[in-house]
Amino acid sequence: MSQTSAPITPPREAAAGSLKSALWLAAGFALLKYVLATAAQIAMQHAGYGIFRDELYFLVCGRHLAWGYVDQPPIIPLTAHISQLVFGLRSLALFRTFCSMAGAAAVALTGILAWRIGAGRWAQALAMTGILLAPMVMGTDATLSTSTFEPFFWMAVALALMELARLAELGIRSGPAIAWCWIVVGLAGGIGLENKWNEFFFLICLLAALLLTRQRTILASEWFPIGFALIVLLILPNLLWEIHHHWATLELLHNDQIDGKNVHLGPLSFVLDQMEVFGFLMAPLWIGGVLWLLLSRKARAFRFLGVTYVLYLPLMMILHAKDYYLTAIYPLYFAAGAAAWDALFRRRWLRRGLTPAWVGLHLLGTAIFLPIILPVLPPASELAYMTRLHFQPPKLETGTTAPLPQYFADMLDWRHKADLLAGAWLSLPPSERAQAAIYAKNYGDASAVSIYRPDVPEAISGHQNYFFWGPRGYTGNVMIIFGDSRKTLDSEFDSVQVYARDTNPWVEPYERGPIYICRGPHENLQTLWPKVKFWY
Repeated sequence: MSQTSAPITPPREAAAGSLKSALWLAAGFALLKYVLATAAQIAMQHAGYGIFRDELYFLVCGRHLAWGYVDQPPIIPLTAHISQLVFGLRSLALFRTFCSMAGAAAVALTGILAWRIGAGRWAQALAMTGILLAPMVMGTDATLSTSTFEPFFWMAVALALMELARLAELGIRSGPAIAWCWIVVGLAGGIGLENKWNEFFFLICLLAALLLTRQRTILASEWFPIGFALIVLLILPNLLWEIHHHWATLELLHNDQIDGKNVHLGPLSFVLDQMEVFGFLMAPLWIGGVLWLLLSRKARAFRFLGVTYVLYLPLMMILHAKDYYLTAIYPLYFAAGAAAWDALFRRRWLRRGLTPAWVGLHLLGTAIFLPIILPVLPPASELAYMTRLHFQPPKLETGTTAPLPQYFADMLDWRHKADLLAGAWLSLPPSERAQAAIYAKNYGDASAVSIYRPDVPEAISGHQNYFFWGPRGYTGNVMIIFGDSRKTLDSEFDSVQVYARDTNPWVEPYERGPIYICRGPHENLQTLWPKVKFWY
């Protein structure tokens, strides 16, 4: 169709209102999300929770800035480093400012996606409410992680492709709008990959979905190679790091699979889990969105988005992914569900009556389950509350047996653990301190020492990227060790002494136990180091 042909109006575009009104509505919901997220951070800190295990590790990685790490690309360590420099670590709300901003941006983009698909204002608000209150989204937004910024990058790619598909339906094949859309795809896709490799699977599924639908025509644009080249150019530094380090990330992923670290769910359990973690009450909205994209004639311009989910969901099942690996894709389907909601309830009075009622029920459910979604109560109160609700925390990893959800437990005890390890080092005679290394098997314990106790040497470990940072100049003659068994240490040292024990009942069992002072190694730490690699 030529540019002069009669335009085809996208589905319900008139009902969706102007872009300006959609932007104002999205901005309002983004502000609400930011305020609620900040309030949650204050409540969590007041309840006694602190920096998350992985955040401590990211902070240490940020002190060793590189183009890659064993378990993530560079963006999150860089973000953690900037956040510490700008906001410090005293306030969780301030330290996690970028998390709250990212969550607000994801909510706003959900509203814009809904508008572009053709949903009216009430439906746009419904879509944004669904994402704002989704338990999994609330959890991933609450700490700095590789999942924090994923929705922003993924939805930026999706929105640009939706615009390309809409323009193709109007017969527009070239021009500045086409060029800018492909540039956005390239920038968001490439930077997103520097944030987390999981976006690779999303992009592959998107490409396959485009090829399987009539939207394949947008790939014929002369700007498609430029968008693709941008993605390759932006991810190239991390690829070169991986090559230089013998594809360390692939080795780590392989270890996770063969060692059975993660809990593997069957197909039905996996789907039910997705419904649970995104809220059973709102499940009809995003499920309806997937079906509407796949089946509705009004959604034909955006059919590829429905096919993307059909490809991505089973791919994650095959890869035995954790449930939160799908979080970033759901704003698309909440937005599409909003358009389906408008199509189902055509009468304005019906939509305006049912939408608040549905949102009200969701708000009530969220209020009841909030202490299960986020650690806003002290540990003892959290456990009592879960017991009253007969709630059993789901397991993401096979080795977790703490009374609290692993996500909660991993925000406890780090400063105390750092003090114990530092105390063991300070208890040594000055002649031994100069050569004594603090060794922790897990990066959480090692990072806690480095972050909370700058008055003692940085800890060493074989876990994840700590392995690459090496044993430094230590020979192992005197070592403070946490995380290894007494039997193992007795076989490796002449003298093994218990200095103290961490007995916190709320943390995982492998975070409780003795801290040892070991002397007289049977093998020099420098030659032993290749054997301590722990990529798991």
